[in-house]
Amino acid sequence: MADSGKSRMDVSLKVGGVFFALANIICVAILCWTYLSVKLEPKTIEVKGSAKKSIESDLITWTGVITAHDEDLIKAYDKIKASSDKVAAFIKAAGVNEGEITFSAISTDKVYKKEWIKQPKEGDGEDAKEKSVLVQTNKVEQYNLTQYVSIESKDMKRVPEVARNVTSLIKDGVEIDSGDTRYLYTKLSELKINMLAEATKDATTRATQIVTNANGKLGKLVEARMGVMQINPKGKSDTSAEGINDTSSFEKEITAIVTARFQLD
Repeated sequence: MADSGKSRMDVSLKVGGVFFALANIICVAILCWTYLSVKLEPKTIEVKGSAKKSIESDLITWTGVITAHDEDLIKAYDKIKASSDKVAAFIKAAGVNEGEITFSAISTDKVYKKEWIKQPKEGDGEDAKEKSVLVQTNKVEQYNLTQYVSIESKDMKRVPEVARNVTSLIKDGVEIDSGDTRYLYTKLSELKINMLAEATKDATTRATQIVTNANGKLGKLVEARMGVMQINPKGKSDTSAEGINDTSSFEKEITAIVTARFQLD
């Protein structure tokens, strides 16, 4: 009986020893893997760099809206045609080239007459009330015609003058609304490449200064991510997560931000 108890105790000790040994092996393996991971993972530093450049718009656009109204479609068309001719003559007289002027197709909107229709009386006897309902008929009351006139030009002087003064034609019977001029820069895709290089150079300078001050050595560039471009009127520095693309000013400032990651030697 005593031998049987001793045998069970020996077996328990052996099993415990095996588990203890396995636990030691697993711990050593984890420590080795952690050591290897630390050794294999290179140390890096992430720095933001920026570049700013002043640019001038090389394209200007403008759109005006001409309208005419009449209960007769032909008369409405004659009105808008006469107005469009006056607008075209005005723009050409301002010095804008004919090839830079575009008139859209004329769109027509019908306004239908509405009439009050009597409904059957509600209720009985003296309490019955007469009710009328406003109903749209299929009779045309008025035709509203609309035509857009637009300019796309490199002339930064004449187009704004047209935008400011074209509404003077109202006194001649022309119904026209003048939109804002839009100043655009058409070489943005080419500029982005140069801005990326300049912003990356700035990030490299910043990273070098930081690492040198810490008695370290900057390694190779691992990654460079360009953020959205911010195009502001000259003298302003507004930012937006979606990017700003100003079209209200002729002179602009474009800012590019690059996030660069460098390896540390």
